[in-house]
Amino acid sequence: MTGYLIELRRTPVRWFAAPLLAASLALVFLVGEDWQGSWPETSAAATRAGIPLVIGAVGLAAHRTSQLRRSGVDVLLSARPLPAVEGARLAADASWLSGVYLVSTAVTWAMTVGAPGAPWPEYPLFGVAGIVFAVALGYVAGCLLPSRFTGAAAAVAGFALFGMVVDTQSSPLAHSLFHQSIGLRLSSAHLGWRIALAVLAVGAAVTVGQAVAEGRRRRAALVPGTAFCVLTLLAVAVSPGNGSSLQEHRTPSATACAPADDGTVCVWPEHEPRLPEAVAAVGKMRAVSANVLSLPERFTEDGLNGPGAGGFTLDHGAGALLDSLAAETTNALWPQCGREEDAVLERRSAAAVKLNSWLDSRARGSRTPASYDLVGDAADPAEVKRVLGRPVPEQTPYVRRWAGVLAAPC
Repeated sequence: MTGYLIELRRTPVRWFAAPLLAASLALVFLVGEDWQGSWPETSAAATRAGIPLVIGAVGLAAHRTSQLRRSGVDVLLSARPLPAVEGARLAADASWLSGVYLVSTAVTWAMTVGAPGAPWPEYPLFGVAGIVFAVALGYVAGCLLPSRFTGAAAAVAGFALFGMVVDTQSSPLAHSLFHQSIGLRLSSAHLGWRIALAVLAVGAAVTVGQAVAEGRRRRAALVPGTAFCVLTLLAVAVSPGNGSSLQEHRTPSATACAPADDGTVCVWPEHEPRLPEAVAAVGKMRAVSANVLSLPERFTEDGLNGPGAGGFTLDHGAGALLDSLAAETTNALWPQCGREEDAVLERRSAAAVKLNSWLDSRARGSRTPASYDLVGDAADPAEVKRVLGRPVPEQTPYVRRWAGVLAAPC
């Protein structure tokens, strides 16, 4: 413990804590969409703090270790078990970098305090495990390649590994999550792999130094050092990748429902305090579609009906709530026809986008279609804009025509 405390006070990594914290917070607050007010989105946004930290961890750890190897300090410490020395250094560096990550996470969480639900604790664990793996990776690189350029080369390699090689949607080594909704959760299998990879990498870091040392210690440590390195590489090779998902769908244990005019609105239990918001939005949809369109009797939040079943979202603000409710309405009108000709699908898609845009705009009380990205030939909102500019009674024939094209028999 004494060695760890000494390393904690003397590690040069401590001088990089402030700039890394600034970079981490900048990525959380300046990159991506608005996440405040939603615990699922906040939990995912906080992981973006890990991007500069994992890259910096590889470079800083590699530079420090290679510098100590070149200076011969390890030889002077022969009275102490070298794995204990390496372990204290690694723990100290990982503590500083993990501390930066946890401070960034705490700042991020503070911006959403008071929102329905609660923070999801597995996401800080996800970040810390990634940082520990990156520090251990840097230590191994510094031990095996002690050069003045090792730190810079390791940082570049870390950027390539975490930023370009690793698929952020499928690998346990992903540096962050850029999307989250209440119906998804961090995959327990991926998190388990991530922790296992970190443990194996730490084992390699604290044994490989002794394996490359001079003298009798080297022969004794060759087997565990080589074994940990091989096991780490094998674990990376066989870990979940393409075809898997870093997130898994949640199974609801209960729902919170309330009547809404002639139907029902249901949300996740954590979002029960926001149920009146959803009911009010559904009320707007029913008001603007009265005597024009038939709305579904039941609206459910995304994920409650299972993967791929659709639903509205409360995680992305009032605009997305109305837009997702409009999408649920148009999806309910789309018949299940199996395979159709491309021309028929294009007509249905164009009608669905126009109908969705009209419903959303009317519910928001706007005569201008929302600036959401539209798809295909329906990307031009001019027709919807012209219809919205007409008196409300004159809009009905256009809306019914779009609905007729969308719901045409197979």
